[in-house]
Amino acid sequence: MIAHPLKHIMAPKSIAIVGASNNPSKMGTMQFLNIIQSGFQGEIYPVHPKEKIIFGKKAYNNIKDLPTIPDLGVLIVPTKLVCQFMEDFGLLGIKHALIITAGFKEIGDDGKQLEKKLLNIAARYGMRFLGPNCLGVINTHFPFNSTVAPVQGKPGALSIASQSGTYVAQTLLYLYNRGITFSKAISVGNEANIDLVDCLEYFLEDDTSKAIGLYIESIRRPDRFLEVARKLTAKKPIIAQYVGGTDAGARSCSSHTGAMAGPDYVYQGLFEQAGIIRAQTIEEVYAFGHVLSTQPPLKGKRIAILTNSGGPGTAMASILDQHGLEVPPLLPEIQKKIKSLLPGHASATNPVDLTFHTDMTLITETLPNILLGSNDIDGLLIHGIMDTGWAELFFPVYKSFTGGSLDDLKKMFIANMDAFLKLPETWKKPIIVNSFFGREDHAKNTLMDNGIPGTTSPELAAKMMAAMYEYTCIQNRSSPSSFTEIPIPKAAQERMASFESKAIITEFQAKQLLKDYGISVCREFFVGSVHEAVEAAQKIGYPVVVKGSISDISHKTEHNLVHTDLLSEEQLIKVCKSIQANYPVASFLVCEQITAQRELMAGMVRIENFPPCITLGFGGIFAEVVNDLSLRLAPLSNTDAFEMIEKLKTRKMLKKFRGMPEVDIESLASILVKLGQLANHFKNIKEIDLNPIMIQDGKPIVVDALMIKGGMKGRP
Repeated sequence: MIAHPLKHIMAPKSIAIVGASNNPSKMGTMQFLNIIQSGFQGEIYPVHPKEKIIFGKKAYNNIKDLPTIPDLGVLIVPTKLVCQFMEDFGLLGIKHALIITAGFKEIGDDGKQLEKKLLNIAARYGMRFLGPNCLGVINTHFPFNSTVAPVQGKPGALSIASQSGTYVAQTLLYLYNRGITFSKAISVGNEANIDLVDCLEYFLEDDTSKAIGLYIESIRRPDRFLEVARKLTAKKPIIAQYVGGTDAGARSCSSHTGAMAGPDYVYQGLFEQAGIIRAQTIEEVYAFGHVLSTQPPLKGKRIAILTNSGGPGTAMASILDQHGLEVPPLLPEIQKKIKSLLPGHASATNPVDLTFHTDMTLITETLPNILLGSNDIDGLLIHGIMDTGWAELFFPVYKSFTGGSLDDLKKMFIANMDAFLKLPETWKKPIIVNSFFGREDHAKNTLMDNGIPGTTSPELAAKMMAAMYEYTCIQNRSSPSSFTEIPIPKAAQERMASFESKAIITEFQAKQLLKDYGISVCREFFVGSVHEAVEAAQKIGYPVVVKGSISDISHKTEHNLVHTDLLSEEQLIKVCKSIQANYPVASFLVCEQITAQRELMAGMVRIENFPPCITLGFGGIFAEVVNDLSLRLAPLSNTDAFEMIEKLKTRKMLKKFRGMPEVDIESLASILVKLGQLANHFKNIKEIDLNPIMIQDGKPIVVDALMIKGGMKGRP
C-alpha cells in the first residue's frame, strides 16, 4: 500500500532546506532554526551557494552534492528560482516538497503560468508537494515544526488545515495562552498539488488527530471533500470557517491564494451535508476544536452552570438556550445538598450562584462532584475558578494595610487542582471553565496545561458546549442512505433530444420532463388557439389558470401572461384574446387551479467546480422576506432529502397547522432526490426552478417550472 504523501511531509526522516542562511532575520533561517528547535531527530541538509556552515550544520552548495536522497525538500527562495530547484529535487530523486515561496497564481496570469510549470515538473518526476505560498507544517508528536514560529506547550489533539498560513504560525502564542495546542497543523497555501481533501484523508487515519479545524477560502474538489468529510465526521468532529461567501471575501480570497470562492449558502449546505460544525470566527475554530478534542462526549443537552457571579452565569444560560441546550432546575435532593454548603443569600437552583466566594475547594471539588453526579446533568460550565491571579490583583491593597508579602497572600488563596483535573474522566462528562484571568493565575494555568478548556468569555464557553451538543446531534443523525443510480428514463432522453437547440426549456416541456421522473405536476394542456383552450378547460373543469406561452419569455408574470381563477368560458376567451392582442404568436398553457395555503419552491443550480446544487425553500409571496433555504449537493440520498426538509426554519408549517393536513414529507423528499437525478443525467441544464410547489391535501404538486440550459453559473 502506498503511503499518503502527507505522511512523508509531516514526518520526514531527512530534510533538504534551500533558503536558510546565518542571518536569523531571514524567513528561511527562522524556519530552519524552528525545525532544529522543535526536536526533529532526522538529518537536516541546508543548501546555500556560499555558506559552508549554517548554525552548526554543514551546508551544501548544490542539491546534487547531498550525501543521500532526503525524504523532503523545503524551498524558501525567490519565486524565479523555485522551478529550477524543483527540477534539481526531481533529478536527485526527492519525492516530496514544501514550497514556502509565494508569487504564483495568487498574483495573476504570469503567476498562474509559473504554477502550471511547477505542476508539470512535479508530474514528470512523480513528486507531491505542499504549497506554493504556504508557511509549512507542524507535527507536535513527531516532532517537526517547519513554520516561522516556535511551538509551546505539550503535544495536543487538535489538527488544523488552513488556507491561511497565519492561522498555523502567527497564532501559536495566542493558542498557548489559551491552553490550546496542535497535534498537526498544515498550511496548504495555493493547493497546487496537495489540497484540503488530501489533508482530510490524512487526518482520517491519524490517531493523534481527535478533532479537525479548517480555515477555508474555497474547496477545489467539493464532491470528494463531501465524501471524505462524511467518513471523518462519523469518527471525529470537523469545525470549519468559510470566508469567501461575500463579494468582498471572494475578492480577498482570489488575491490571497488565487482561490475561486462560492456563495455562502452553497458552503452552508455542504457543511450540513457533511456533518461539519460551522464556526463564524477563527477563535471559534480553535475553541470548538479544543473542547471537542479534549473532553468526554456530551451525551445530552442538560447543562449545569456553577458561578461565583450572576452576570456570567446568566450570559452562559442565555447562549445555551439560543443553541437548543437546557439549563434545567436541579433535582430537589441535589438542591438540598448544595444549599447546606452555601451562604443563605446564594442560589442553589441552576445556575448555582455562589456569589463572590474564595473557597476554591467548594467550586473545584465539592460542588462539581455533586452536579456531575446527578443523572439529570450531562455537562458542566463553571465561571470563577481563580486563585493567585486574584491574590496579585488584591495585593497592593493587602500590602498597604498589613505589610504582608505576596507569597503570604497567595497561600491564602491557592487552590489544589488535583481533584478537579480528574473530574471529566471520573464522571465521563465535559467541563468548560471561564475566568477573566490568564496564565498568570495558578488555577487557570493548571487547567490549561492539563487539557481542561479555559476561556476568558462566558459566551464563548457556552458556545463551546453548544458545539459539543451539535457534534452529538451529528453523530446521532441517521447514517446517509446509499444513493441508487437510476437509468435515464427513455421518454426524458427523447424529450431532451427534441429541443437540443433551445436555450430555455418552456414551462410545459419542463413539467413533462419532471413527469418522466415521476414528479407530480398540475394537470394541464398546451394548446395553440383560443378554441383549443376552451376544449382544454372543459376537460379539466373550471376554475382554471391560463398562461400565455412565448418562447423567449421565461418569466410570465412580469409580462401579464398569467391569469388565475378563471371561472367560465367567457372569462377564459377574454383572457386568451387579450394575450393574443399583445403577443400574436402566443400559445396557451391551460392548467387546473390548485388551491393551497402553503407553498414551497425547489430548484437546481450549477456553481462552478461544484456538483449540482439542489435547493428547497419556503415559497409564496413572502418567500424573499422569510429567506428560508436549505441546500445539498447531488446526488441526494433519501437521508439528504429528509435533512434538507428538517433544516427549513419554517418546517413546523409542514406539520398539521391551523386546520391544514401534515405535508407528505416522503413525497416532498422524493421530488428533491429525483431533481438531483435529473440534474446528473442532463449536465447541459444549468438551472431548474420549481416555484411554486403547492401543497394540496398534504401532497406537493409542481405548479410552475423553468429550466435553462447552458454552462456553469458564477457568483449570484
